[in-house]
Amino acid sequence: MSITVTLKEDQDTAVIAVVGSFDFSLFNDFRVAYSDLLKSYRYYVVDMTMVEYLDSAALGMLLSMRNFIASDSHIQLRGANAFIKNILMISRFDKRFDIQ
Repeated sequence: MSITVTLKEDQDTAVIAVVGSFDFSLFNDFRVAYSDLLKSYRYYVVDMTMVEYLDSAALGMLLSMRNFIASDSHIQLRGANAFIKNILMISRFDKRFDIQ
């Protein structure tokens, strides 16, 4: 389980990649990934391509991210497998995030 941040300055984008289980054990690391950036970005991508498991704590962390980041910034949840994407849709996250 890990989180990496890649900054694409030319695209005004911060990419936060989550690997393994996206659960409470990543609480601090995930928060630091977006809150400790030196500037605000127009676009944020949470890359979930390598996420194998997601729990309610992860849903809460995503909502906290949405509340922390400026309302005019765009957050995309990218690469979730079908099971995780279904959880996001049932939880109506498509109303707050762009789910790809």
